[in-house]
Amino acid sequence: MKSKILALSAISAGLVALVLTIGTYFNVADIFCLALASCFVTLPLSYKSYLGSILSYLVGGVLAFLFTGFNIFIATVPAYFVFFGIYPIIKQLLRQKQVNKIISYIIGLIWGIACAYGMYFYYVNFMGITFSDLPLFVHENILYLVGAIGGLFFVVYERFITVSKRFIDITVAKIIK
Repeated sequence: MKSKILALSAISAGLVALVLTIGTYFNVADIFCLALASCFVTLPLSYKSYLGSILSYLVGGVLAFLFTGFNIFIATVPAYFVFFGIYPIIKQLLRQKQVNKIISYIIGLIWGIACAYGMYFYYVNFMGITFSDLPLFVHENILYLVGAIGGLFFVVYERFITVSKRFIDITVAKIIK
């Protein structure tokens, strides 16, 4: 690996770990920090280095898990490993392999909704959170609402990743020559 890509991967891993740790300790910002961490994972992809991006994904996530004290009762690090960290890498790989945009979008949408259901069941079954305070209509239709909210969130997240990837590519090209 070139020294530029290695340095960019190390910076990316450090930023991912920092942002995920902040998102863990400040629960108000956890979704924002997950999205921001997924942007930082794409830094090595500016030089088409999938290995550097995967390494920053793994190292940043493991460092964040260490910084949080191996706490498995938080949702930030598992959500990062299941969806937020790896999705931008796979999206870029599908784009490079020239997979149809509609097919890759549908795959991402299904994956995003499945992760929303996974996080719901993680909160309810593993962490023991109850949603008894919600109105009866919401309580009866919670699974439909989780799918709808997961799909809506994916649409916004997909656009965020696309725009931030362009911004990161332009910025990295200006910084590193």
